[in-house]
Amino acid sequence: MNYFISTSNMDNIDRINRLKVVLAEQNRTGKWLAEQLGKNEATVSRWCSNTAQPSLEMLVKIGEILKVEPRILINVKENI
Repeated sequence: MNYFISTSNMDNIDRINRLKVVLAEQNRTGKWLAEQLGKNEATVSRWCSNTAQPSLEMLVKIGEILKVEPRILINVKENI
């Protein structure tokens, strides 16, 4: 089953991952990460904008590349 996030109202989208924030904290770019992963830059851009999400396996790999725990890459809601 595929899940898609509607982009019709970007202001109301929950930020599922923190990839853009963590890249900025490390002074890295989406282009750099795409090169490290061997992925298309557009794919990483969609992850950074939260219009698409990387798989859990990919989050682990991203964490290894950025030298952070994968859980740092995921936003957690307090009221779940």
